[in-house]
Amino acid sequence: MDWIKKMTPVQGLVIFGTAVVIVAAALIATQSYFGYLEVTEAANRCFDKGGLPVVEKSGLRMTYFHCNME
Repeated sequence: MDWIKKMTPVQGLVIFGTAVVIVAAALIATQSYFGYLEVTEAANRCFDKGGLPVVEKSGLRMTYFHCNME
């Protein structure tokens, strides 16, 4: 634990900044994955019924879904 006492403020900021970037990337990846699962599940259910899915996404979220049964 002696290395913590020898750390400069700049090194502390770099370590903290790196940790923030890693956490932010993990959160974005998780949100993207669950958005993908949501769209895939809805589309698969539509295909199972014999329809054609119409999907609109904004960012990482599905904003509109319609199963066209024509």
